[in-house]
Amino acid sequence: PHPQSPPTGRIGVATVTAGPGVTNTVTAVKNAQMAESPVLLIGGAAASLQKGRGALQDIDQLSLFRTLCKACVTVGTVRDIVPTLRKAIATAQSGTPGPVFVELPIDVLYPFHVVEKEIGGTKSARGLRGKAVQWYLQNYVRNLFAGAWEPRDVSPLPVQVPQATEDEVRF
Repeated sequence: PHPQSPPTGRIGVATVTAGPGVTNTVTAVKNAQMAESPVLLIGGAAASLQKGRGALQDIDQLSLFRTLCKACVTVGTVRDIVPTLRKAIATAQSGTPGPVFVELPIDVLYPFHVVEKEIGGTKSARGLRGKAVQWYLQNYVRNLFAGAWEPRDVSPLPVQVPQATEDEVRF
């Protein structure tokens, strides 16, 4: 909306893939910032274990949006998806509205059995090092999904819109 138009109480939401999907939204996010429009940008990302290790389309997306968004966060576990998105939406709409960026690594999006198969380690690890790596990977997957199936509060968080005092308003 135009900066002078009244707020609609709605938020714009865009979901894009990692890397070029995220980088192609920079201009739109800057426009949302300048127009004071509440926008939730959800971007995919490389699996948490592969961050900084040359994974396909792995770039520092949070740094890219830090100056454009009211908040930039990454979701670390499946149990954090709902609370993170609720807080991001409230942040985008509170105070001066604006964009927020939430990064969702691919390992928090896939089903448990897929992630366990892909990174849970082999069943027949050899040697002390192999067993240590297997234990680490299995522990990582268990923590990633711990509490994922517990019920979550999905009610909207309150939006904080500051009101001007009589002293601040000139008649």
